[in-house]
Amino acid sequence: MNVFYPDARAKLVGARPDFQHIEVVATNSRDADKSASGQSKPGTGWSKLIDADTIESEIKRISPELAKATKSPSEFKSGGFKDCRRDFSVLAALFAVDAEYDGEVRWQDVAPGLRDAFARAGHNCKAASDQTFQEAAQRRQDLGDLIAGNRPKTTTAVRRADWSTVADRPPLMQRLNIAHQDRLTKWLATKTEFAAHRDDVKTEAQLAATIADIIGHEGYEYWDDESYAKFARSLRQAASDVAAAVDADNYEQAQQANNRMSKACIDCHEGFRG
Repeated sequence: MNVFYPDARAKLVGARPDFQHIEVVATNSRDADKSASGQSKPGTGWSKLIDADTIESEIKRISPELAKATKSPSEFKSGGFKDCRRDFSVLAALFAVDAEYDGEVRWQDVAPGLRDAFARAGHNCKAASDQTFQEAAQRRQDLGDLIAGNRPKTTTAVRRADWSTVADRPPLMQRLNIAHQDRLTKWLATKTEFAAHRDDVKTEAQLAATIADIIGHEGYEYWDDESYAKFARSLRQAASDVAAAVDADNYEQAQQANNRMSKACIDCHEGFRG
């Protein structure tokens, strides 16, 4: 039997729910960028790690590198395929970030499709063959067309990346090593080098911070190992501190942060490889 009361509140027992509080808690839960440990979660607010200009400049920088590696089948098969694997993997990661970017950034409308296309090319370039050369040459042409102002044809793809399929960890670590050992450590060796390469230091530091964040995503090897996750977070923070030191024009802070990057890498390599 259904019973109706003129005022149901008169029959209820206990305090009324605070629906406004519930809504705020739910919103904060969805938007929180902190984990239970107080550390930032991977991929929350890409603009905190990398500027839109850095994404664009690195994508453009890779184009002539790919042109060289895919100049001919012989160039590709004699070692160019290894460079292509690294560069396509980095491109896939950058377009994944571009697609999810929390700010204005170029090429976001086609970023999901390009992410998937470059991801496939990166995975396939583990081996050198006529087929993988043709794919690499086509993706290089797509990138050139994009930079020239055209929109290459891409398949429809979701904006959020499945990071386990975007890029393998080894080629990303190769790019991270270039950023840290080959460039940052050299440019932060003296105050003169720092002054001469300030913009480059910031670019490489932001790329390093972004890669350190990416390799902590679910799907990457060791992602759920707390020790590994701690090393990745430490590396990300140190790289971000290098970039911040450039903004503050503080050489000593940049050098100290780069030393922390070195420590995080050494400590991580003692227990985790690959």
